[in-house]
Amino acid sequence: MSKNDRIILFTGILLSVMEFIKQLFLYFIVFNMHYDVWYFPFQLCSTPMYLCLFYGLSASASKGKTKRTVALFIQDFGVLGGIMALLVHDGFTWTDYPLLTLHGYLWHIILILLGIFIFKNRLSYTKKKDFLKTVPLFLILSAVAELINIILSSETADCDMFYISPFHPSSQPVFHQLDLVIGRIPGIFVYLACVISGAFIIHLIFCWLDRKLGGASRHASHKHN
Repeated sequence: MSKNDRIILFTGILLSVMEFIKQLFLYFIVFNMHYDVWYFPFQLCSTPMYLCLFYGLSASASKGKTKRTVALFIQDFGVLGGIMALLVHDGFTWTDYPLLTLHGYLWHIILILLGIFIFKNRLSYTKKKDFLKTVPLFLILSAVAELINIILSSETADCDMFYISPFHPSSQPVFHQLDLVIGRIPGIFVYLACVISGAFIIHLIFCWLDRKLGGASRHASHKHN
C-alpha cells in the first residue's frame, strides 16, 4: 500500500469515527435515545467515507482503473458536496449543539481538502471525458439512497437520502419550488442531473488547473535545463 493509499484510508477511518460519534450524540443527547432516520449516514457528502475505506482496503486488490474512478468520484462529487454544503449550511447548523455544527464544518472542509489532495497527487483521471466514468457510480449510489428512503420512511419517519425521497417535494431551495410545478418524480431526475452537472463543472475546473499547472511545470523544467 502506497503512502497516498494510506492517507485516503486514514481519511476514511477518520470520517467513520466522526460519523460514529455524531450518531451516538444524536441518539443519546439530541433525540433522547430515539433514532431519527433523517440522519442516516448516506447523503452524497457521506459517500466519500465509504469510498475512502473501499479505496484504501482494496488498494492492493483493485485494478488501477477502479481506483482512479473511485478517486475521481471522491474528488469531483466530494468537492461539490463540500462546497454546496458550506454555502447552504442550514442542514448542519445547530443553535443548541455547537459541537454538531463544528462537526458539519469540519466534515465538509475535509471533503474539499481530500479532493485537492487527490488532484495534487494525480490519483484520478485528468481528462474531460473521464468524468463519464463516475456517472454510473453516482447513479448506483443514488439508487441505493432511494431504496433506503423507501425502506426507512414511514408515517412518522422521514428518510431523505441524497434529498430524493419520493414521498414529498424536495427540501432543497429552488428544487422544492420546481417540484411543486413539475411534480416530484420529474423533479428528482432534474435534481440528479443538476448534481451531475455541478460535479462536471468541478471536474472541468480540475482539468483546467491540471493543464495550467502541468504547462507551468513543463515550462519550468525546460527553462532549468
